[in-house]
Amino acid sequence: MARNSNESGDDNIDPASVTANVRSTMKQEIIKELLNGSFHDNKTKLGNDALTLVVEVAKCLVTETCLRAASHALRETCDKVDIDHVEKCLPQLMLDFP
Repeated sequence: MARNSNESGDDNIDPASVTANVRSTMKQEIIKELLNGSFHDNKTKLGNDALTLVVEVAKCLVTETCLRAASHALRETCDKVDIDHVEKCLPQLMLDFP
C-alpha cells in the first residue's frame, strides 16, 4: 500500500497506486444476465451501450471499495487490506451508491 505524507504529518493513501493494483474483470454476459433477471417486463431490452456503461460503473464501484478499504487499513496501521476493512466501508458505500 502506497502512502503519501502531507504537511500535517498524516499519512494518506496514494489513489493512483491503489487503482494501478486493482484488477477487476467484469464479464458483460454475467452483468447482462443479472440485469435481465431483474426486469419485470420481458419486453425490456438492454442495449450494448447501456451494458458497457453498467460494467464501467461496476468497475468504478470496485475501485472505490478498494480505496476505502485501504484507507481503513491505513488508519488501523495494517500493512494488508483484508475482508474486515472491506466490511467496515460497505455501509457508507451503500449510501453513496444507491
